[in-house]
Amino acid sequence: MATIKAFKAIRYNQNKVTMASVVAPPYDVISPEQQNGYYDKDPYNVVRLILGREEDRYSAAAKTYDEWQGQEVLIRDAQPSIYPLVQTFKTTEGKTIQRKGFIALCRLEEFEKKIVLPHEKTLSKAKEDRFKLFKATNSNFSQVFTLYSDMGKLVDQHINPVHSTQPIIDVQFEDVRNKLWKISDPAIIEKIAAELEPKQVLIADGHHRYETGLAYRDLMKSQNPNHTGNELYNYIMMFFTNLDDEGLVIFPTHRVLHSLPQYDGAKFVSTLVKDFDVQVYPTPQLMLDALKHHDRHAYGFVSNHSTKFFVAKLKNESSLGTLVQDRLPIEVMGLDVVLLHNYMIRQLLGVSQEAQEKKLNIHYIQNVHECVDEVASGKSQIAFFVNPTKIEQVRAVAKSGNTMPQKSTFFYPKLISGLVLNKMAE
Repeated sequence: MATIKAFKAIRYNQNKVTMASVVAPPYDVISPEQQNGYYDKDPYNVVRLILGREEDRYSAAAKTYDEWQGQEVLIRDAQPSIYPLVQTFKTTEGKTIQRKGFIALCRLEEFEKKIVLPHEKTLSKAKEDRFKLFKATNSNFSQVFTLYSDMGKLVDQHINPVHSTQPIIDVQFEDVRNKLWKISDPAIIEKIAAELEPKQVLIADGHHRYETGLAYRDLMKSQNPNHTGNELYNYIMMFFTNLDDEGLVIFPTHRVLHSLPQYDGAKFVSTLVKDFDVQVYPTPQLMLDALKHHDRHAYGFVSNHSTKFFVAKLKNESSLGTLVQDRLPIEVMGLDVVLLHNYMIRQLLGVSQEAQEKKLNIHYIQNVHECVDEVASGKSQIAFFVNPTKIEQVRAVAKSGNTMPQKSTFFYPKLISGLVLNKMAE
């Protein structure tokens, strides 16, 4: 079902640049301040391709991309290859984890075919931005992060031997060590492709880029009277990791609300106690410790009406259908974020679904202390803390053909930009 393919990656010439100076986070997590920082860090930083600050960032990216290839700052591998990647990092508890996977091309398939599965909703604005970049450069610069299920770890058996050899890239970035190798042996590539062929692929991160790839493919197809289906634009660059790998980690993404015109924290709590057991804690750490002990439908929060920290746990699961007004499939209804967004944020705090999607009164932060500081400083009124979505929930929602609310998952660490780039048209 899933068709993967080796490709000739475009990579930085390490005789001309230092990798630690030219890589960057994914474009969609770079703030304006960080953008300026990466511009200043190195004249060849990948931010100039993925998130330019020029007035016409798309034509500027295309011009820069061509210049760097002409200067051999970027060079293309001679042989089609796949690129194993190991990311080593520490969890919040201090445990060292390795997430293993590989980068290859995957044939673009409509979601209805159930070969590539989404698990989150997307917004049109982000897709429009990436589409303009695809058209201008005929390339994609960041991988779509995907999962496949391989309980026997058969793919790993073909890739693991390369891990004992010297990597072609070894770069530390924001507390994550990224080691990349190259496999060019057609026989090994064929075996890996054969293992993936009967499997479904689940998008973990990069939904916008994938849907943009579909739109770009359709555009190129319409302009090519000799379209065969084998052209590079029929594929998109993906990072594949095993859903059953012990290094796969989901972190929570917390919700911070601001600019609510009639917010009353005390009233919010008094309404909440009708359906939730609410406990009070003196510190954020004690709140988080208590939150972790609840398996589902429990939420920590801090409000501007109090110096304390709260944990609210749904009293009765049977009330879920009454509190959540939307009629949702059972796989989606059971998600913690659904009750939070549908009942607490929409009904109790009055932030409409449209306002949530446009992020008018809400933004998302991974760091607990940043959330607490926002409320303490008066910048925001209330912050909600959630437990991470479980891997089995992601799998169940995707396989049922449904999607989760945005920011339901945060697969850590993010894939950095600048390791390998991919031409989608010759």
